[in-house]
Amino acid sequence: MTRLSPRPVLYLYTDFGAGSLYVGQLHGILATHRPQVRVIDLCHELEPCDARHAAYLLDALSPYLVRPALVVGVIDPGVGTTRAPILVQGDGISLVGPDNGLFALIAHQMPVRIFELGTRGVRMLSASFHGRDLFVPWALRLCTEPRSRLAADLTPLTRPLVGSDWPLEIQEVIHIDRFGNALTGCVGSVARHHQRLKIGSQLLAYRTTFGEAAPGSPFWYVNSLNRVEIACNRQSAQDALGVQVGDAFEWV
Repeated sequence: MTRLSPRPVLYLYTDFGAGSLYVGQLHGILATHRPQVRVIDLCHELEPCDARHAAYLLDALSPYLVRPALVVGVIDPGVGTTRAPILVQGDGISLVGPDNGLFALIAHQMPVRIFELGTRGVRMLSASFHGRDLFVPWALRLCTEPRSRLAADLTPLTRPLVGSDWPLEIQEVIHIDRFGNALTGCVGSVARHHQRLKIGSQLLAYRTTFGEAAPGSPFWYVNSLNRVEIACNRQSAQDALGVQVGDAFEWV
């Protein structure tokens, strides 16, 4: 376990909602160490309390994070319970947050070291906001403190991560963006373009681009994250098809 680069990129990944008071408090803590630490809001519009689907989306986003990357993930319905606060360190990426499956998919993809975070020296630890009181302060420690000072407060995790038995991809909707497009947990490079995607009672054909579909026509395509996505040209697929996060689909 080593301290990160003096110029790390710290990404915030939460279900708090963009512009919420919770996001503002995270930035308030981080502001004490700028400009040494660069901060990017990766996403704050994740499905509330849904660590499983957020894990698949984070895996899709991970190739596009600038290395060395430090992700603070706060989708934490178990805050204040016995769930462990953890640090996952892999090749060029470190993740700080709860052990509830949020980091499981990234941990599938590479050798990682996993530690439980100690609370020694934490100035305040509320029962309901470990993102502010534990995870962000720990992320700052990783950016600024030498290895010798960190090691005493990290305990190797000897049991499997929550979610370690989850499959590498799922045929489910994992996120719906502001346009109403439904991103899925299915890797696009293995999808066969001649197949139709069946979700509910709807059968959708493949299109390469939105422009290939008639206005208002739903279809599936491979998006820029190399994931199968359900869309509707110039219309919300969520509204047109009634799809929600967690909906399953099949190939026919």
